[in-house]
Amino acid sequence: MIFEHAQLTVRQDGHEDFQTTYPAIRENLLAATGCRSVDLHRSVDQPQVYLLRVGWDTLTDHTEVFPETEQGRNVLALLGPHVESLDMIHFEGTPLPPSG
Repeated sequence: MIFEHAQLTVRQDGHEDFQTTYPAIRENLLAATGCRSVDLHRSVDQPQVYLLRVGWDTLTDHTEVFPETEQGRNVLALLGPHVESLDMIHFEGTPLPPSG
C-alpha cells in the first residue's frame, strides 16, 4: 500500500464550496480501482491549505490507472473550480521501524 499526500490550496472564496464538493470527490476516489482510504485535513496555520490523504494498493493504481477512469476525470472536474494549486507526493504505507 502507498499513500498519496495531495496538498491542495483552495481559492480564497472557495472554502465552503470545496467542503460541500468533498463528499463527491471522496465517493469517486473510493470507487476507483485500488483506492482503500480517503481523508481530508485542513491546516491549522494556513486555513486555505488542505491535505488530501489517499491510500492506494499500488502507485500504478493511482498514477496510471486512475487518471484514465471516469472517477479520475470526475475528481479533476470537481477539484478544478476550487483549487488554486496542488502538490502531490507518495509515501510507502509501511512505517520505518524506530532506530535505537
